[in-house]
Amino acid sequence: MTYKINILKNANTDLDWLRKNDRKNYCKCFDLVREIMEHPREGTGKPERLKYFDKEVYSRRVSREDRLVYTIYEDMKEIGTSSFRRHYRK
Repeated sequence: MTYKINILKNANTDLDWLRKNDRKNYCKCFDLVREIMEHPREGTGKPERLKYFDKEVYSRRVSREDRLVYTIYEDMKEIGTSSFRRHYRK
């Protein structure tokens, strides 16, 4: 089953920064996005469900410092990416 990806404003800013400053992790982010379209709860990057969120929020490792944080909206078959850099932000 394929989910629709929605890249939020903060995540788009992160991607712009990565494109200019860290090409390797920029490419890795797109590999992870392609993977979460098919399997959002399992796969590479050590997917981990984050506690203390009301919604189904997961993170995956992009690098030692950076995480891809995304929310799964199962009823709409959509995934909202909230960040690609640094550790968790609400």
